[in-house]
Amino acid sequence: MGQKTNKKQLRSHILERRKSMSAKEREQLSREVCDHLLSHERLADAKAIMAFHPFGDELDILPFLYEAKKRGQDIWLPLTNVAERRLIPYRYTGPHMLKQGVYGIWEPDPALAEEADVSHLDAIIVPGVAFDSKGGRMGYGGGYYDRFLATLKKLPFLVGVGFSIQVVEHVPLESHDVLLDAVVTEKGLLHF
Repeated sequence: MGQKTNKKQLRSHILERRKSMSAKEREQLSREVCDHLLSHERLADAKAIMAFHPFGDELDILPFLYEAKKRGQDIWLPLTNVAERRLIPYRYTGPHMLKQGVYGIWEPDPALAEEADVSHLDAIIVPGVAFDSKGGRMGYGGGYYDRFLATLKKLPFLVGVGFSIQVVEHVPLESHDVLLDAVVTEKGLLHF
């Protein structure tokens, strides 16, 4: 019981803080995060990277997606299948293959996109509400990433991304939660 309340309070607290950032600050810090992602060796070596399309006041990682594609990397974006409560990754070929999906998030249109083969996945850039310095992550509460990761035979390199205001001392974890390998904020890289 305490754990759930704790999570709920932490989630709304961080989301409030993120919402209060100015558009200019969000754009500047997002750019810095993208620079750190682009210079990250493990990510630079990855052939296939699953990422996400930013939504609302989330960090904007589109500059990273654009540059990574330009340097020849395969970028995948997830489609949220609400009925089955799972994520299905598709190859991202550009904005033309996106449609507004659940929650208004831009995601792949299956009619225009090729489903990705998860056995080739080298890295996942994971969104989240809060992260801690031990690799803990708290998502938006739907459990989509936890379920997706549980289906993979081998875990790829997992990188959380967010603003430094989203890094807290301790994220309440549950037994099924998978720890991240790193977190990138505008201040740089946290490796675990």
